[in-house]
Amino acid sequence: MRLFMLVTFILFSGKSAHSCEIRFNPPKVFVKYGGSAAASCYISQCNDIAGMGWESSFGGTGLKEGISTLNTTFDKVTDWNVDPKCFVSFLNDEQIPKKLPFTVYKIPDKVSMPKPKDPMRATYSYDLQCDVKDVAPANSLVISWYKGNKMFHEQNSTRQDRSPVDETFTTKLKVDVEDNGKEVWCEARLKFVPEGQSPPLNRSEIHVLKVFYPPAFAEPQNETLEKNAGSKISLNGTAEGNPTPIYSWHFKGPTQPEIQMENETGSILSLEFRNPGLYTCKASNVAGTTTKYFQVDTPTGDRTTFIAILVVFVVVGVLIFIGGIYMVKSTGTCALPKAGAGVI
Repeated sequence: MRLFMLVTFILFSGKSAHSCEIRFNPPKVFVKYGGSAAASCYISQCNDIAGMGWESSFGGTGLKEGISTLNTTFDKVTDWNVDPKCFVSFLNDEQIPKKLPFTVYKIPDKVSMPKPKDPMRATYSYDLQCDVKDVAPANSLVISWYKGNKMFHEQNSTRQDRSPVDETFTTKLKVDVEDNGKEVWCEARLKFVPEGQSPPLNRSEIHVLKVFYPPAFAEPQNETLEKNAGSKISLNGTAEGNPTPIYSWHFKGPTQPEIQMENETGSILSLEFRNPGLYTCKASNVAGTTTKYFQVDTPTGDRTTFIAILVVFVVVGVLIFIGGIYMVKSTGTCALPKAGAGVI
């Protein structure tokens, strides 16, 4: 009988200890280094309780008897490794402790980004660097990278230090033509859960990207034109590039080699058309050279030539007609005048 009662007591006590729940309010505590915080520990479904208490280098209370809730304050916390515990003591001298999730943090003294390469080339990738000084804890540190008000990459620290550390992060940035003039920067923040407990983020200085790219013609297709000799022509080789392109024009006739046209350095070539052939516009900058071709020909059966031939035929016809009048007799016959004789 005594053995039965002893076993029952042990089982009952074990069940009580096992089912006893310790909870915290708030469930997690985040406190700035040197700052203060408060927390409450309470219990439920516990039997045969002797008392409860807090164990901590900041806010310890010792055993308090006859209670189910115990508040404490953590004043001026300067220990990076503090781990407060709430414990429950039972009448059989058993004790159950539970650790309060407790984070001591420090926002960075400085977040900086060294100046990126200047200038950059479109379609190339470049290294960006973000330096974070004196931040804790490292395992909550998140780095966000921004370009033109859009985040393009995010990194988490892999370190587990609870005391302040300096960290350097790098990432790759691929730039395109449209990135010229956009701003880039990095942000460092301590990400706590829930998010509402996170302290303000720190932002680095802002840098403006300078991206060089080769010229691109506003109308990239090559052109074929027909113009009458002597007419005015205007060939548009306008291109956009960074830095601003410089232009050169070249001409190649059907039977002559290509030559550079002197004093023609603008994006538009205007002249009186004389020579059919291939006109070439070259737009260049330090990032590259782009070429556009204009094939300019005279129309098949040029009207100028046709008109000239027509005029010749008309003049010849008129002369023949006038000559015929003098050579036709009144009888309707034609007689050639004899030498020394007049026309009858």
